[in-house]
Amino acid sequence: MKNVLMTLAFVVASCLTGLADTTPQAPPAPLAELWVHTSAEYRGLAYQAYNTASMQFDRWAPLLQKRADGKAYLPGSQKPLAIVLDLDETVIDNSGFQAFMYRTGATYHPQIWAAWMEFQAINKNAAPAVPGSVEFLAKAEAMGVTPIYISNREAGNEANTIKVLANNGINTEGIEKRILLRQSGEAADEQVARALTGANISAGSAEARRVAEGEGEKESRRLLVLQDYDVLAYFGDVYGDFEPFLEMAGSTQRKFEQRRASADAHRQNFGRTWFILPNPMYGYWSVGSTIPKDGIKDALNDYGFEVFVRGRRVLNR
Repeated sequence: MKNVLMTLAFVVASCLTGLADTTPQAPPAPLAELWVHTSAEYRGLAYQAYNTASMQFDRWAPLLQKRADGKAYLPGSQKPLAIVLDLDETVIDNSGFQAFMYRTGATYHPQIWAAWMEFQAINKNAAPAVPGSVEFLAKAEAMGVTPIYISNREAGNEANTIKVLANNGINTEGIEKRILLRQSGEAADEQVARALTGANISAGSAEARRVAEGEGEKESRRLLVLQDYDVLAYFGDVYGDFEPFLEMAGSTQRKFEQRRASADAHRQNFGRTWFILPNPMYGYWSVGSTIPKDGIKDALNDYGFEVFVRGRRVLNR
């Protein structure tokens, strides 16, 4: 009888275990979104980026000439000085959109994003400024430096975007000429052509391809800005806000390794003329863009620790 009861208990336990295994699992905690949306650490890094830029501008201040037009110039230059900034996750905090995606289980769609931009324009709480950005922009403008915004928000969303900036106390005077959103089709092709001509880059060259196709497709707009301004610094949250990275075909390095090597090659720019804001929520670095969906485990290197632990029979699975 005792053996029967023990067998019955084992069977019941096995059934319960099987049932537990089929219970729908809660989705993993959205650590990146929580970090941006709630953490002191995120805010600290954002402040650090803009504080570092502010200190750099203090060093440059004695070299700048503020002329009668109220704009700052480098000695001997006829071009006014500017800074180039991305918008989303650089000046405008969109972690609320990421919160919506998690809470509803929705996936990204251009119509949902368009609705979010419209919602931000009428709900100030949905579009806070990235910490430190408003104060830094005010300082730069007081010095006579012009902020130029290059964003991959689609062209046609200027009005809602400008409203968000104004709601945060950011100067929007003459901003229609200072905000360059993403063009498409013939307008984008014409933009690239003007940029290549102005920079004396031959169409069909490797450099022309970087301008047209480089990560983020912002290089043509950066080159157009350089036709009218001397740019002191760039601000963004993804590598393409600074460098038109292109994957090298035939390289022995994987794409993420090539991006890392490119960043290493430009190490002297970070914190001097390139100021990067933290954004672990999305970007060209992520799964599907740089990391293949079936290559996540391959991209994560434990440096042989699994073998080390298994050899000591510490790991049970």
